[in-house]
Amino acid sequence: MGKHFADRICALRLGAGHLAIYGFFFSKTSQAFVSYLQSELALRNIRIVSLEQTEKDLQRSIAESQVSLSSLTEQKARLERLIAELQIAQQGYAKQVQELGSQLVGTTFSLVREKILVSKATLLSELDVLELKIQTDWYDKGVPSQTVRPWQSYLKTLQNKMSELPEADRTMGKAVLDKFVQQCNSLSSVVIQVPAMRVASSESLSAYDYNIDRHPVGIRAKAIANQIRKAEDDMQACFKSLAQ
Repeated sequence: MGKHFADRICALRLGAGHLAIYGFFFSKTSQAFVSYLQSELALRNIRIVSLEQTEKDLQRSIAESQVSLSSLTEQKARLERLIAELQIAQQGYAKQVQELGSQLVGTTFSLVREKILVSKATLLSELDVLELKIQTDWYDKGVPSQTVRPWQSYLKTLQNKMSELPEADRTMGKAVLDKFVQQCNSLSSVVIQVPAMRVASSESLSAYDYNIDRHPVGIRAKAIANQIRKAEDDMQACFKSLAQ
């Protein structure tokens, strides 16, 4: 019986405690505190939602920035490819212009060279006249002893013909002559000695069947004239082969 009494006392105490706690929560002070806690919880929830939204906005901005950056990177790469292609094309065009320029200069050079040759061919050169005189004057009139330097005579003829070119061609004409001196200078050392030759018209040609070409002096004169002709032909061939 004593034990049952003690259990009842404990139960009454616990009941009283629960009633005290229940009364606390439902008192005005406790209700205000609960309202404050609920308000703080609501504010924090709002802040959390706001932070979450801010985080989402930042993530979206980052994603958009990455897409934009990727697009800019692609555009940059495309522009760099276009620039590289343009540079290659520009180099190709520059090379073509250079080649065309070289072809034009070469064509102008060849044209002026041919003009000089044509002009030279219209009249007998100094060497042409000398060659004829040696082959004809040995009989009766006579050929004086002399030293022939074909290079000097040929170059003098070219200079005269170059001076007769139109004003627009003279600069290139000088370039042609300079190239001739440069490329054909090995021919400048040719020297031909012409001895004095004469056969009087009163001399009988019966021993040569009256053919003066069979006379020893005539044969010699022809050989010397052929040397002069060969020297001029060599210079002519070299001149024709000149290239810019």
